[in-house]
Amino acid sequence: MIPASPLATEKKKALGRLDLRVKKQFIAAKHGTVDFSLDVSVSAAAGITILFGRSGSGKSTLLDCISGLLQPEGGRVALNTETGETVFFDSDKSINVSPAQRAVGYVFQNLALFPHLTVKANVEYGLAHLPRELRQKRRTEILLLFHCGQLADRKPDEISGGERQRVALARTLVTEPRILLLDEPLSALDVGTKLKILEDLQAWNEKRRIPILYVTHSPGEAMRLGENVIYLESGRVLAQGKAEIIRQYAVDEI
Repeated sequence: MIPASPLATEKKKALGRLDLRVKKQFIAAKHGTVDFSLDVSVSAAAGITILFGRSGSGKSTLLDCISGLLQPEGGRVALNTETGETVFFDSDKSINVSPAQRAVGYVFQNLALFPHLTVKANVEYGLAHLPRELRQKRRTEILLLFHCGQLADRKPDEISGGERQRVALARTLVTEPRILLLDEPLSALDVGTKLKILEDLQAWNEKRRIPILYVTHSPGEAMRLGENVIYLESGRVLAQGKAEIIRQYAVDEI
């Protein structure tokens, strides 16, 4: 998880649109040839956008470029809101904002909860810069929203898989990110549990209206969850639109 910067609260209620133009290459060390190339130009509006494609299509690489964990060779990453534009990366203008200053929330597949900390300590981890009372208030509110209030004093190995996913989301969202990236953090859950968690996420996002990119390589999951789908194949955008585009390309369950 990348903690939000103080700038995050400034624009948290503005309608957001993430505009991406990203070029990233991976060179094979042995031969010096291009092993994989990502070349993507897309926009993601406020709300949940499904980033769909087979394993190796470039989904996680794109998220890493948005978060700042990877630096593209070229392109532009910018968040547009009602109050203006925030540029995170622009190769032409030599702009490359550090991950910590982008206020991007990132939840990975392995969740990365701290096993030695209680749930409440995990959730408060990114709020160290705030006064104690405010930390506790925000922690309590987010745990209640994600139905985890009763878990506050437990540790990650004392709660279920679905509860760990909820806590990981709560820990990220309590920092008030301007963009949320989800790299298959719910992949181990059944569809019913997954849908309930995503409903809570949508409820959280009703007032904030930030772009949320949700990665999956499951056509069934994308069809159930995605109103807007970006379909990647071999580092390129094959299609973007409603979930029906998955049927259009006759993709089998992967």
